[in-house]
Amino acid sequence: MEIKVNGSWIIKHILKLGEDIKGTQQWQYLNQGAKFQTRDIYKELMKHHPLVEWRGLVYKNKARPRAVFVLWLACQHRLATKDRLAKFGVNVDQHCVFCGCIETVQHLFFDCMYTSKVWGEVLGWLCIQHSIQEWNKELQWLIKICKSRNWRKHFVKIAVAETVYAVWMDRNARVFRNEMQDKNIVNSIIERITNRIWVYPKYRDRLAHLLLA
Repeated sequence: MEIKVNGSWIIKHILKLGEDIKGTQQWQYLNQGAKFQTRDIYKELMKHHPLVEWRGLVYKNKARPRAVFVLWLACQHRLATKDRLAKFGVNVDQHCVFCGCIETVQHLFFDCMYTSKVWGEVLGWLCIQHSIQEWNKELQWLIKICKSRNWRKHFVKIAVAETVYAVWMDRNARVFRNEMQDKNIVNSIIERITNRIWVYPKYRDRLAHLLLA
């Protein structure tokens, strides 16, 4: 099919993939009359890209989709933090609204005095003793947690997604509307974790133990 100059960006890129697909082994199988599945083509196209270490944080994370999405952006350093906006030439006050330091992804979620306290209290509720570190080291710790096979990893995955999301929304409310959170942010995060976990019966006994502790 001819790729029209005035076509949409996504249509142009989809059509350009035609040549790549024709060179795949799955396409050759299709021409030989074999059963065709789109996912096989997708997997063959993707196999040349290395898997990111933090994929376990977002894969099958039972937190709210919006929270998982913000965590995904944070892991890729794609959130519009003040230092990133400044790199794009935006004239913005680069100081953290919570503590006054320069706002970066590295700083905002775990290194800041305010947010590290929030994350520490959430971990405390989960009965996890852990010294809060800066973003990269904390991310490595979370990656290690996600590789375990026990029930706690599911709680931690939800907790980190909901915490990052809550901090980001709190930050945005202060930056754009000059508003403070009406209720304790930690209680709000714990409430979200509880709501997301409760729908899975096999985790209810664990959750009840945390709620009664």
